[in-house]
Amino acid sequence: MGPPSSRLWTLRAAAIGLAYFSSQMAVALYNAYLPIFYGAFVASNTLIGLIMVIDNVASMTLQPYFGGLSDRVDTRWGRRTPFVLAGMPLTALAFALIPRAQAFVPLLAATVLLNVAASVFTSPSYALMPDTTPPPLRGRANGVINLMGGLGALVAFFYLSELYRRSRTLPFDVAAALLVGSAAVILLAIPERGLTLRSGLASREPEAEGAGRLLQAARAVVRSPDRSLLLLLAGAWAAVAAVNGVQNMFTRYGVHHLGLDPSGATQLLGFFAAAFLLGAIPAGAAGDRIGRLRAIRAGVAGTLAVFVAISAVRDPLLYRALLVVGGGAWALWVVNAYPFLIDRVAPSQTGTYTGLWNAVLGFAGLASPPLYGLAVDALGFGAFFLPGILFMGGALACVLGIRGGNLPGAAGAGR
Repeated sequence: MGPPSSRLWTLRAAAIGLAYFSSQMAVALYNAYLPIFYGAFVASNTLIGLIMVIDNVASMTLQPYFGGLSDRVDTRWGRRTPFVLAGMPLTALAFALIPRAQAFVPLLAATVLLNVAASVFTSPSYALMPDTTPPPLRGRANGVINLMGGLGALVAFFYLSELYRRSRTLPFDVAAALLVGSAAVILLAIPERGLTLRSGLASREPEAEGAGRLLQAARAVVRSPDRSLLLLLAGAWAAVAAVNGVQNMFTRYGVHHLGLDPSGATQLLGFFAAAFLLGAIPAGAAGDRIGRLRAIRAGVAGTLAVFVAISAVRDPLLYRALLVVGGGAWALWVVNAYPFLIDRVAPSQTGTYTGLWNAVLGFAGLASPPLYGLAVDALGFGAFFLPGILFMGGALACVLGIRGGNLPGAAGAGR
C-alpha cells in the first residue's frame, strides 16, 4: 500500500493520462483515416506511405527539441504547462481541419501543422508525471497514464469509427474537443509550479553551458562510465522494434499463415492489447514494490518466451492464451522502463531525457516494419516472429547488463 497521499498522486496522473487518452485517440484516427483521405487526391501508395512517416520523423526531431526546451523555461504556470496550453489547442485545430481539406495541398498543410503542434506538448506533458509524482509512486502513475492511452485508442476504434459513418468530420471534431478539454483539465488539476516547488522535485541544479539539449544528453549517456542508461535505451529500441513490427504486420500474418480473415486477425491481436491494458496498473505497482529493474527484466523475458512459443503454435485457444501472457509481460516492461530512466536523471533535465526516450522509440517504430517484411519475403510467413525473437533477445541482453546507478549529477540512487 502506498503512502496516504497516493490517491492524490493517482488523480494527478489521471489528469495527465487524460492528455494521453485524447492524443492516443487522435493517433488512432490519424493512422486509420489519413491514408484514405490522401487516396482521394493521389494514386501513389509510395507517396502516401512517405507522408505517413511524418509523425515518426517528428518524434525523432521536434519532440526531443520541445522536451529539452521545457527544461529551460520558467513561467508562472511552470515549465511544462505552457507547452500543453500552446500545443494541444493548436493540435485540435489542425485535427479538425484534416477531414475538411478539399485538396492535396491543404490536407498536407494540416498534416504538417498537426505533427508540429503535437510535438510542442508531447514530451513536456509526459514529463509532468515525474515532475509532480514522488519516485516511489511513479510506476503506478505511469500505469494509469498507459491505461488511459490504451483506452483512448479503443474508443477511437470502437466508438469514433461508428461516428465516421454519420459524418467524416464528427470523430475528428470529438477528438479535437477532447484535446482542448484535456489542456483545461491539466491547467486546473495540476498546479505545476507550486507543486514542484513544494516537493523539491523540480529543483534547478547548476548546469553546464548548453545542457538540456538532445545531442548533449545523448553524448552524456554514451560517455558515462555507468552504462545503465545506454543499455536501457538500446534495450528500449530493440524491444519496441520487436513488438511494433508484429503489430504492424500481424494482420497479413494472420491471413496468410493462420488462415484467418482480416477481422479475425485483428481481433486475435486484441487479446495482447487487452491484456496490456488490464496489466498496466498492476505492472506499475509491481515495479514500485519489487524494483523497476526486476519488473523490466521479467517483462522482457516473458515477452521473448511468448514470441518463441507462439511462432510454433497453431491451436487457437493456446494462441490466445499466449497473447494474453505476452500482453501482461509487455506491460511490465512498458510501464516501468520510463520511470527507471527518469529516476536516474537530474530533475532539471526531465524534459530532455523524455525527448530522448521518444526519439529512440520513434526510430524503433520507423525501422522495424521493413525488417519484418524482409524476413517474410526471404523465408516465408513461418519466419514472421524471427525478427521479433532476435530483437527481444537483444533487449533481454541489454537489461540483464544494467547494474543501476546514475548519470553524473542525476538525482536518486538506482534500484
